[in-house]
Amino acid sequence: MRILTILAALCGTALLSQPAHAAPVWAGAWGYAAADASGADAQTLPPGTYRYRVRLTQAGDALQLTFSNAEGDSALVIASASVASPAGGSGTEIAAGTVHALTFSGHPGANLPQGHALISDPLAVPVRNAQDLIVSVTFSTATRIARTNLGMEMAFAPAEAAGAFTPIRARSYLSLVSVRTAAAPCTVVAFGDSITDGFLSLSAQSRGWPGRLAERMAALPAARRCGVVNMGISGNRVLRPGRATSALDRFWRDVASVPSVTHVVFLEGINDIGAGASEGPGAVAAEDLIHGYRQFVARAHALGITVVGGTMTPALRAGYMSPAKERTREAVNAAIRTGHIFDGVVDFDAAVRNPAAPSELRPEFDPGDHLHPNDAGLRAMGDAVDLSLLAPRR
Repeated sequence: MRILTILAALCGTALLSQPAHAAPVWAGAWGYAAADASGADAQTLPPGTYRYRVRLTQAGDALQLTFSNAEGDSALVIASASVASPAGGSGTEIAAGTVHALTFSGHPGANLPQGHALISDPLAVPVRNAQDLIVSVTFSTATRIARTNLGMEMAFAPAEAAGAFTPIRARSYLSLVSVRTAAAPCTVVAFGDSITDGFLSLSAQSRGWPGRLAERMAALPAARRCGVVNMGISGNRVLRPGRATSALDRFWRDVASVPSVTHVVFLEGINDIGAGASEGPGAVAAEDLIHGYRQFVARAHALGITVVGGTMTPALRAGYMSPAKERTREAVNAAIRTGHIFDGVVDFDAAVRNPAAPSELRPEFDPGDHLHPNDAGLRAMGDAVDLSLLAPRR
């Protein structure tokens, strides 16, 4: 009897030690951070339908979408939303017979209050890594948009002209696509300003340097592959509101809300320096930005998220810079390179600077504004990320 008891105990221990199949988890697969629609670039559109073409960076067996009115100026009403396969290699045309309707708490539409986000019910449809989808959302209310789409195919059709879609450039009301997956080794949020957002990028589906990073990740074995969610906002600042609320405040909205986020690649600060004065009380000192970086990292570490910091790219000849501001950029970059602020470092500055004039972009990477790297420069930045810094946790 005693032997049977011991054997039973040993068998129980063996069973407990067997690796259980992990339950499916949700993971971020695509992102587009919300920004305000105020200012001269805003445009009001009548009730109608938006179509967004998105490229996923995670595979799974279900989808869940987030629509954001976080920085809108009025309440909105979603009448319906759906996902579908594209009809071709580009554009927002939908392939016949591929439309899947979304629901919100079982209903086809829902209110989207000012300052809030809305998450759809899970939609059980299999998706592949690097697969393109067309997301459609119909509003029964007018929408006020900002014309600052920085590298994403989208179109709009007013309700009174159903089916007559016209390409537009605007911020997206779709802010996050998550997938349900049996394994999500890591999920990376690319966080920053216009250089992360993809300003002047011609690659509609692979936005900015995060798009190139996603391409590199897609080539890795599934057990080593991270999803990449781009949460850059043109004009964003670290310490105070610029375009959208400050980086420190939007951490909770644009990082913490991404399911299964494990890493952040952070590149921001040039707008803080450029928008400030060259000297005096209105200038942003290197110590100010470094303190802001440490605050961001503290928020991330509280959630167990690794933060990789990127050096700011050259900008001396940009319209809002000056020699004094350039010295601040260089001082901040020197502090980043020490490795004492972030968990790892990507030297974006070294990837795109002109060896003959290190305060400027390489001529072949400068589209003419002396601030935003062109597609070739953004590709070089994406190639500069050491993938070992984004390795899945063991």
